Amino acid sequence: MHFNKAIENEDLFYQRRELLFTDEKGDSLYSFDLDEFLNHYHDHPFLNGLGNCNNVNVGVIGDDYDGDLVVTRLKLPSCVGVATYPSETLVSFCCGLVLFRLGSELYVANPAIRKYKKLPAPTAELGLGPFICYQFGFGFDHTTDDFKVIKSTSWYNGVDFIVYAFKTGSWRQIQRRLPYINFSPRTGIMLNGRLHCMMWSLKGYSWVIVSLSLAEEEVQEIPLPLDLDVGSLDDMELGLFFKDSLCIIYPVSTERVGEDRATSKNDFWVMKEYGEAESWTKREFFSDYEPSLLPSRYWKENHVLFRSGTSAALGMYNFNDFSCQGLSIPGYPKVRGAGFYLESLVSLDDHRDFNEHIQHERNLS
Repeated sequence: MHFNKAIENEDLFYQRRELLFTDEKGDSLYSFDLDEFLNHYHDHPFLNGLGNCNNVNVGVIGDDYDGDLVVTRLKLPSCVGVATYPSETLVSFCCGLVLFRLGSELYVANPAIRKYKKLPAPTAELGLGPFICYQFGFGFDHTTDDFKVIKSTSWYNGVDFIVYAFKTGSWRQIQRRLPYINFSPRTGIMLNGRLHCMMWSLKGYSWVIVSLSLAEEEVQEIPLPLDLDVGSLDDMELGLFFKDSLCIIYPVSTERVGEDRATSKNDFWVMKEYGEAESWTKREFFSDYEPSLLPSRYWKENHVLFRSGTSAALGMYNFNDFSCQGLSIPGYPKVRGAGFYLESLVSLDDHRDFNEHIQHERNLS
């Protein structure tokens, strides 16, 4: 597939990836070239491993930006207006498309061509009685050459999975009442053609990562690190580390530093070998921010990007020297949601052969 090759070719990847974000209003999607923006700061001490957020002499990246920053805006549907929870607007990214949510409505957009479409609501919810929460994921099924949106609904006696396929334009049930419960509406993580969610096992009475295959539509369990001191699921977050590793970020402690600053310590667990429980490795993450992982990964050399949910700000972390630094987008002081996508010309037409677009772009590149 063209997009897999683009990710493997880092030079091409850097040229094509865009940061997509929402602000406090939550009524628009904004995008810009973060790599070009960071190139403006190629001499910044932090990007050269010489400073971090604990150094008062090192300013937030972007505060003094004097270049011409080009930010593209995609206005969200006016019929729903301002999103209730802007930080939850962006759900998942795949092949240049983004799945986003406004209230109970789901949309898929291609920011590069500034188009979006509303997905139909499921014809009927599975099960009776009150549900606990929903969870969503979005990916490309290589076996059927189709995009799929996965929705899980957790009830008190298990979880149901339904799928929306672009080619059919309809929802259908794929897995019903499996023995897992999800208590928090976190975004599902797509990796290796599978959707990953943190859930509570009703059989094992423990937290596990539930992995759903887009192709076979079957479920597997991935165990958490044995040494992870699991507390509340609200304290844990599942994400992607650099290119292709599952990771878990878990807050450990917070210490006051002066009158108006606090430093948080977080355990950062990385699964070096996919599916191998023994490959979980712990790293420590010290930051002035309370980090939240982005739904799509960003890396530049040894730096990763994260978002602070409490301060609605972006930050970067260097895993070589364990330093961190704030990042400010000029004109947008608050960032409620953020992620990355690869620019593409993939159509939102239900009946279009998606592989035709992808093959066309492979020929161009």
